[in-house]
Amino acid sequence: MQLVKINQESGIPLIGHIAFGIVVRPNSNLIQVRATTICNMNCIFCSTDAGPYSKSHQNHYVVDPYYLTEWIKEIVALKGETHINIDSVGEPTAYQELETLITEIRKIPQISFISMQTNGTLLTKEKILALEKAGLNRIHLSVHSFSPILSKELFGSDKYDIPTIEEIIKVIKKTKIELMFTPVWLPGINDEDIKIIIQRGKELNIPIAIQKYEEYKYSRKVKKIKKENYYKFYKQLREWEKEFTIKLIYKAEDLNVTRATNLPLVFKIGERINADIKAPGWMEGQMIAVAKKRCITVVKCDRKVGDKVNIKIIENKSNIYLAEMTR
Repeated sequence: MQLVKINQESGIPLIGHIAFGIVVRPNSNLIQVRATTICNMNCIFCSTDAGPYSKSHQNHYVVDPYYLTEWIKEIVALKGETHINIDSVGEPTAYQELETLITEIRKIPQISFISMQTNGTLLTKEKILALEKAGLNRIHLSVHSFSPILSKELFGSDKYDIPTIEEIIKVIKKTKIELMFTPVWLPGINDEDIKIIIQRGKELNIPIAIQKYEEYKYSRKVKKIKKENYYKFYKQLREWEKEFTIKLIYKAEDLNVTRATNLPLVFKIGERINADIKAPGWMEGQMIAVAKKRCITVVKCDRKVGDKVNIKIIENKSNIYLAEMTR
């Protein structure tokens, strides 16, 4: 698998691609910052098919922290007070320059909060203290079971070690970094484990934000999971709230997220444009094109880096652009 390094010299913008750079959701002060696509685990339910055994991804991307920070500044100038969420289609702590990135982001006056998703497996006491010093406000810890056996199965790796994760939890609790458990509920698989996580969170005064299992075109699907709709999902959360007398359903403002100015779309669906191919795509048959300071994923593309192409925009949701070739 090829590693594509993205920096100022690459000529690759950091808005437009779902796998790297910046994802700006509408009507929100939260922006998702994605510095790497690399992941060290192989979760059996992964929504992005990440990890060493991915069947759909042909390239990895790593973004220079200073280049990323400059792009964040541009967006913040539009949005004002901003919550940065460092997440990934992989594992954020696999990014070698994570502390540098957080340190640079923290220098931006309009940044009000910095949170980060992680599976916790690459964290150490030294790393946590460095992240605290850099200015990280909250860690969202993806822990789906405290069972040593089931947790390994869910993470798809014998290297996942619950005793180590429990020690990491203790270290985080001694810092100024907030900690939140963010398990994925897999109906029929970890129902009882979710209850244990809720109870553990209550005992340790750690809030829990349970995630709904979802299936997408390229996600890993678990046949024995009884997929729930949103009505049943929230019904179960309310039942657990009553059973454990703990908050499990959150509003945006509970998580330091508020309304903010939208980032305008650059391309309309159906719009035909000329673009330059700058890099190989994330999946087979894709290439990354650039036009008007935006990344565009071109599907079913047989061109090479350096070529100029005529394309038509077919998706533009949240400033993430997909296009197809035109003749």
